[in-house]
Amino acid sequence: MAMSACRTASWTAAGLFVIGLLTGCGMFDFMNKADQPTTRPAGTISNREAMGQFQGPAFEGTVGSVVYLEGHRPLRVRGFGLVMGLHGQGSRNCPPSIREMIIKEIRRYRSAHPEIQADLPPAEEVLNSLDTAVVSVGGEIPGGAAPKRRFDLLVSAVDPDTKSLAGGYLLPCDLRVYRDEGPAGSIAGKMMAAAQGPIFMNPLASGRADNTTVNPREGQIIGGGSNLQRRDLQLISVIESYATVRQVQDAINQKFPNEKNVADAGSPTNITLRVPPEYQGREGRFLEIVMALPMSKAPMVLEARAKELAGELTLPEAPLNKVALALEGIGVSVLPLIKPLYTHPRRPVSFYAARTGLRLGDRLALDVIIRHAKDERSPQRREAIHELSEARDNLWASAVLRDLLASGDPQIRILAYEALRRAAPDTVLQVTVGKDPDNFLLELVPSDGPPLVYARRSQIRRIALIGGDHMTCLPPLLYAEPGSPVTLSARQQDPVVTVLRKDHEGKIIVGPLKAPMDVPSLIRFLGQKMTRNQQGKVEGLDLDYSVIVGVLYRLSSKKAINADVRWEEPNIEDFLGPLAPVGRPESEL
Repeated sequence: MAMSACRTASWTAAGLFVIGLLTGCGMFDFMNKADQPTTRPAGTISNREAMGQFQGPAFEGTVGSVVYLEGHRPLRVRGFGLVMGLHGQGSRNCPPSIREMIIKEIRRYRSAHPEIQADLPPAEEVLNSLDTAVVSVGGEIPGGAAPKRRFDLLVSAVDPDTKSLAGGYLLPCDLRVYRDEGPAGSIAGKMMAAAQGPIFMNPLASGRADNTTVNPREGQIIGGGSNLQRRDLQLISVIESYATVRQVQDAINQKFPNEKNVADAGSPTNITLRVPPEYQGREGRFLEIVMALPMSKAPMVLEARAKELAGELTLPEAPLNKVALALEGIGVSVLPLIKPLYTHPRRPVSFYAARTGLRLGDRLALDVIIRHAKDERSPQRREAIHELSEARDNLWASAVLRDLLASGDPQIRILAYEALRRAAPDTVLQVTVGKDPDNFLLELVPSDGPPLVYARRSQIRRIALIGGDHMTCLPPLLYAEPGSPVTLSARQQDPVVTVLRKDHEGKIIVGPLKAPMDVPSLIRFLGQKMTRNQQGKVEGLDLDYSVIVGVLYRLSSKKAINADVRWEEPNIEDFLGPLAPVGRPESEL
C-alpha cells in the first residue's frame, strides 16, 4: 500500500536513528553486479604498478631493492542497506534473512528508546512500503587509509521488482569483508566501514551522442563510505634480518622527522608503515618517497650513485620516472649534477631533471616546470601542471595556473583548476550549499576564458564554476524535463528566472518563485534547504546535487547559459594524482 508523503518523510527522518540496523546481513548472497570492482580509490596504486614501480636498476641500493609492499591493495567491503524516499519506485520484497534482521533490530531499538516510539513506524510497515528498497552496498578502502577516510560506494537493488533508486537515501549501515563459503552464502568478517548518503545517478547520460544509459536500479554514493579501521601498510624484507629491517626503519624515520614512528620494524621481516597525515589521500606519493630512499648514508657511495643516475637520465631508453625518483631520494647533493639537464634538448629529460630539482627545493627548476606547463607540445604538460599544484604558497606557480584557466583545451583548464585549489586555495571562493549531510561544495574560480562548469563524480560532491564571475543565464530559456522536480523559464527581457518546485507526481508545491539570473546565485538558490526568511520568502528549493548538475547540463546544451558543462573524466587522477578536497561538506559517519 502506497504511503502518504507526510508518512514517508517521517519514516526518512526516523530511519536515520537505525544505525546498527543491518549488522550481519551478509547471510544473503551479494549481488553480482555490485560485487564488481569499483573505480580505484584516490591515491592508491594498482597491483601491476606496485609490482614494477619500485624495482629495476634505478632502485639499486634503495629501500625498494630490499623490501616489497604488502597491504597496498584496496580492501573490498560490502553489506546491505535500506534506501528510503523512493516515492513508490521501491519494492516490498526482501530476502527472509535480511528481513528478519531488520525487523529484529528496529524492535530492539524501539525497546531501548521508548521516547521515540511515536516517531518510528512499525518495522513491518517500513519494509512493506514501496517507498523503500533493500540494496547491496560495496566499495573499496584504500591501502594505508586512516580512520574516517572517505571512499565511493556502489549500490544495487536486491529485488528486481525495484523500479528505480533515483532520489533515494541510504540509511546508515555496516560494511564488512566477506569470506565466500560456496553458493549457499558468505561468512561475514570484521566490520571495516560505515555507509550512508544520497543515491547519485548520472544526470548526463540521457541525450548523449554515445548512447550512454543508466540502470535505474543501480547508483553511486559519492564519498558515502567512511573507513573505521586503520589500514597500515607493510614492508616485507626479502631476507630475514634484524639489521636490514632496522636500517630500513631508520632511513624512513629520518626522512619524516616530524612524525613519530612512520616506520616500525616489529620483526626480522616486517616493517609497519603509518602514512603521515599530510599524505593521507596521497598514499601513492608517500610510497614513491619511501621506496626510493637510499639504504646507505655514506657520502662516497651516494656521490657515485648520483653521478651514475644523472648519466642514466640522458639515455634514450632510460626509465626516467624511476631514475628521477632515485635521484630525489639521495637528496640535495644531486642538484649540481642535474641542473645542467634542465635545458636538455629532449623535453622528457628536461622535465624529469627539473621535477627532481623542484622537489628538492631548487627555485630555478620551477621556471622549467612552468615552461612545460605552458608548452602545448610538451608530452609532460599535464604532469607539469600537477607539479605546480605541489608548489604551495608560490606566487609564480599560482599565477601560471590562473593563466591556464583560460586555455583553449577544457581538460587543461580543469587540471589547472584542481592544481590551483591545492597550490593557492585562497584564490578559489568556496561555499557549502545545503545542510549536512546532503550538501555539496560550490566553487567560483575567476577566469578570463570562456565560462566552464565542472562537476565531480567521485570522492566529493563539488561543482566548480571556472569563469563563474561572468556566468549567466541567456533568455529566452525553458527547462521542463519529464520527471524533474523543477521547472525554469525566462522570457527575452526578464531580469529573473521563474522557478517552480514540483513533487514526485509533478504537482507544484512551491512557486512560481523569482531566482537570480547569474549562475552562481541560481545554483545556491536551487540547492539550499527549503526555508523561509523573516519576510516569508522562500530561500532555497532543496534540490539534490545530481538534479542540479542535470539542470546545468540541459541549460548548457540549449545555449540557455553561457557556459560549457564538463564531467569529471575517470582518468583525471592519473595526471593530477588524488584530488583530496580542501574541505569536505559531508559529515563523518
